[in-house]
Amino acid sequence: MALTVAYQLVFVGSINTAIASMLPDAAQQGQIGLTLPISTSVSGLLAVVSILFGTYVLLVATRLLVRDPGELSSLPSELFTHRVGRALVAAVVANVVVSITVTLGLIALVVPGLFLSVSFTFAFFAIGVEDQGPIDALRRSWELATGNRWRLFGLVLIVGIVAGAVGGLSSLFAMAGPAVGQIVILTIISIVTIVNYGILADAFVQLRTEAASEPKIQ
Repeated sequence: MALTVAYQLVFVGSINTAIASMLPDAAQQGQIGLTLPISTSVSGLLAVVSILFGTYVLLVATRLLVRDPGELSSLPSELFTHRVGRALVAAVVANVVVSITVTLGLIALVVPGLFLSVSFTFAFFAIGVEDQGPIDALRRSWELATGNRWRLFGLVLIVGIVAGAVGGLSSLFAMAGPAVGQIVILTIISIVTIVNYGILADAFVQLRTEAASEPKIQ
């Protein structure tokens, strides 16, 4: 959770810094929010690095959160280091594919976008936990979601409503100043993100267990 907060703050700070460099001084005053004392070129590079680091953190979270409850208080190093390069590349590719397909689905008729979003919910888990490649991870997520999409949609909807309510309340902190408001909002969003991943991890374990117990048709 701490790592998630850190990368969110660095990413938003980098983006804000890049935006601030393109605006006149009068437009920047009190409006930009959290910025970093770095140049525009460095802020762009830092934004990319922070996104990659954030992807890595979420991959590690999938590995940490799917374990038995008795193991959740430990942080074994192998879960942070096991084939991380391959997993990171696979996660980036899968994320690009999912983002494009879901966006096109939402533009088309909304419903296809929601259907695809639910179907690919577990792609990161398949990559982080099962060492799947990007395409195999999408297939694995589709397989686990098959027959369970309404349940998953309800789960995602509930989490989304809670996250939206929390985000709305946290926006009140913006009255204390744009930078302070952004820090508080990003911290709360990071907490909600990890809780959300914990919920999805439990769903992933349940559906994977169900799929493994089903008789195979020869």
